[in-house]
Amino acid sequence: MIPHQWGSPCGNQCTNKYAALMQIPWRVFCKKGCDTDGETWEECLEECNEICYKDPVLKDRQWSACIDRSPGVDRYSEECFHACVSGCGYKAT
Repeated sequence: MIPHQWGSPCGNQCTNKYAALMQIPWRVFCKKGCDTDGETWEECLEECNEICYKDPVLKDRQWSACIDRSPGVDRYSEECFHACVSGCGYKAT
């Protein structure tokens, strides 16, 4: 396991917020919010929108959402976006 101080402060915040085993995908998308290239809040939100609201790689193949950045299902896309946005917020701290 990587010592706590070795991770980025933003990544550590995401890990703490989405610590439950069932929340691993949201932790990943939160960390994607941390890693966006956008300098401003608006640019970060725009990148989260791109990451979370995109069609799966192979249409009509449910598992393809796993190899794409997008969760695919509307509800998952919303949760992805909220997780990514929280990463944008932690990024600034």
